[in-house]
Amino acid sequence: MTTAGKLTTRHRRRARPRVLICTPEITELPEGMGNAALYIRAKGGGLGDISAGLIQHFHEDARFDLHVVLPRYDAKIRDVARVTYREIDALGRTLGRRGVHLVTDSAFSSLSDVYGESDAHPRIHRAEAFQRYIINELLGRLQPDVVHCNDWMTGLVPAAAKAFGFKSLFTLHNVFTEYETPRDIDRSGIDVRRFHEFLYFRDFPTDTEANWTSNGVDFTATAIHACDIVNTVSPTFLEEIVAGEFEGIIPPSVRHAMREKHRAGRALGILNAPNDSDDPRINPHIQPYDIDDVMAGKRANKENLQKEVGLRPDPEAPLFFWPSRLYAQKGPELLSAIAADCVRRFGLQIVLVANGDRVHEMAFRKLSAVTDNNIVLKSFREDLSTRALAASDFVLMPSLYEPCGLPQMMGPRFGTLAVARSTGGLKDTVVQLDPTRATGNGFLFHPHTPAALAGAIGEAVKFHREPEETRRRTIQRIMRESLQKFSLAVTAKAYIEVYERLIAGR
Repeated sequence: MTTAGKLTTRHRRRARPRVLICTPEITELPEGMGNAALYIRAKGGGLGDISAGLIQHFHEDARFDLHVVLPRYDAKIRDVARVTYREIDALGRTLGRRGVHLVTDSAFSSLSDVYGESDAHPRIHRAEAFQRYIINELLGRLQPDVVHCNDWMTGLVPAAAKAFGFKSLFTLHNVFTEYETPRDIDRSGIDVRRFHEFLYFRDFPTDTEANWTSNGVDFTATAIHACDIVNTVSPTFLEEIVAGEFEGIIPPSVRHAMREKHRAGRALGILNAPNDSDDPRINPHIQPYDIDDVMAGKRANKENLQKEVGLRPDPEAPLFFWPSRLYAQKGPELLSAIAADCVRRFGLQIVLVANGDRVHEMAFRKLSAVTDNNIVLKSFREDLSTRALAASDFVLMPSLYEPCGLPQMMGPRFGTLAVARSTGGLKDTVVQLDPTRATGNGFLFHPHTPAALAGAIGEAVKFHREPEETRRRTIQRIMRESLQKFSLAVTAKAYIEVYERLIAGR
């Protein structure tokens, strides 16, 4: 019997189809995967949240034989649990029997930032170490029916899966990519010759030898090109990529590969959703409240937060929360340009729980000094960020582009309305509020300018000055709708449909 025949027979004998999820980050693993799963936490951004939520749903659903592979971040494990390296080794073996496969490599062991750079282990080398284990060991051992890859650090896996005869889904959470020559990929221990025909290069391949030694393989474009289905994490962001928006930001190779998949009918937009624990009724980091007592609950949380972070005590001040990293994509320069004037004009306050580029951090620290503590910047902590969301009246999302975004969906669950630019996932999830017609859930603006953001902030303050009963009815409606609409169950169902489509076409 041929190798392909053996694989087909093995697939037929399984009681459940096998799905392998490859992710470089996760915020938590389901308790059902064993007590040791509680120690596995590594978050760089929204991918960690959505990975955790989806894996929880797939684990509970139980229609698939679920396996997860991620790097073993020893330093992060030791932050959570005071354990020795021998105990971490034992933990890895225990989790492996539960379907959680940890990639052990010095490239990850001392890492504090999932995507940070280091002289000893640059990002690209960590990505190769991660994928070397998946390609060389895990695919052959597990024989998965579907391989679900996430972002550029898994970019070579769909090409290998295609060569080995496995179906793959690639989820694009952001447009970042990296490049490496075939020679250097080969030197990393990955036999790139086995799937060379499915690679996507930075430059059009011409001379064979030069291509091997000098031309960079584009990790993200390779994944899009080689996978069976690709999805972005919001429908509008897919449309923006295909339409040619954000020139100079989206790499031409990524755009071209996505357009090819879109023309073939194999590109989808699946909207992310917040985790089920992002709920003011059950979140352990806040003073809990429900839809019925939202106004009193938010007032109590606002008072607590103002004391905690050093904002001027003022229960009536409209409080705006910045939830995102202070990077150019998120538009912090728009806010810093108008923040002092908005404090003066509207009597509002701004709390930022974020880290990022030094120039933006310094700008907001200076603003704090000149606005009588009505603007405060605190370093990011998950618990503090949640308290700020519960305490605030509005959440700021003035992104230049946004593949999906989660705070604008989390906020309405907490009665915190979004002020957002109409782009990508923000456009898919925020609708202009009209209290008189009982429609909408936030405040939108389109031009990526300080003036446009200031206008949307002004609309939000206008709503905040409405009678409390008007605000209460509106906020309660938005909370009810958001808990139903922005649901991981809905997102998980969409991914399950893709898995089943791939399995049916195997």
